[in-house]
Amino acid sequence: MKRNKLVLGITIWLLAASGTQAQVAGSGAQRSRVPAGMGVALERESGQGGAPQPEVDLSALKSQMELFQAVVNRDISQAFAQPFMLLQDTKGTYLPQFGVVFHMEVNLHPLRVLNAFSFRPYTEEELQKARETKIEKIRELKTRLSALLLEHGTELTGALPAGQNVAVVVHLFNMPSEKSEGLPTQVVMETSRRALVEARAQRTPAAEFEKQQSFLEF
Repeated sequence: MKRNKLVLGITIWLLAASGTQAQVAGSGAQRSRVPAGMGVALERESGQGGAPQPEVDLSALKSQMELFQAVVNRDISQAFAQPFMLLQDTKGTYLPQFGVVFHMEVNLHPLRVLNAFSFRPYTEEELQKARETKIEKIRELKTRLSALLLEHGTELTGALPAGQNVAVVVHLFNMPSEKSEGLPTQVVMETSRRALVEARAQRTPAAEFEKQQSFLEF
């Protein structure tokens, strides 16, 4: 008899608990339980996981980048008088949320090479002249890169999405023995796809286009 009462009591408690859960599930405060991993999928489908990326013809963009790389390598090598060293050819890459970035490394004014046959230390005059020459060539380099972008940059805009950018990063090599205090080790130039298209359409002079660019030296 006691056993029957115990079973009956448990049954009533289970029914009551089920009814309480049903009321909570039917109320306006209910929360859906999403299986593990489903939340990420829902965010992607709804666009909450980040703005959708534009479609890019990467094959076409890569070909355009290679053409621009060749132009920069040839022009920079020819534009600067010796001594000048292009330590690393221009290489480009595409960053989906930014645009196209090219980078290269140069030594704008190499000092004479010290070796076993000529180990004479650098004079103060040599070091000062190298510093002044590099400062002047940095200005020339910025002007030259701006002109190259104005002349050939639109060749990149065919496959580059609207609203994205083009940047050129130049790494500047300085020897520890040089007077390099205050000399930058990088020059960064940045412009937008829109600025390139508008400048070519309006036939903006090279000097005016250079003023519109963003330069960073550090």
